[in-house]
Amino acid sequence: MSNKDFQIPEGLSEKGRKAAETLLRLAGPDADGGGCRAFYTPEEWADRGEQYGLKSHLIICHDGGDLARFLNWDYCDYKATEAAVEALSEHGVYVEQCTGWYSAIYE
Repeated sequence: MSNKDFQIPEGLSEKGRKAAETLLRLAGPDADGGGCRAFYTPEEWADRGEQYGLKSHLIICHDGGDLARFLNWDYCDYKATEAAVEALSEHGVYVEQCTGWYSAIYE
């Protein structure tokens, strides 16, 4: 995937990297991030001054992008959200929606 919105950052844990790769696979090759960087390490998130998700393996910004239907229950695409929950569980992690625009991956 060549979309810069979905570049996976260096420094993620193995579980964080697997979670990002899983979400990208679900979203498909033509997915769009809506101009928003999708993936952050917890350290990068802390550097932004954010308070939630800092003990996670991965932060995902999905505001308006194609990952939102997999991570934001308010989109009411339960089939997509449940597919993400199931796929992530295969790697021993789960997603927690922090706000309507970002979520975090935990063990």
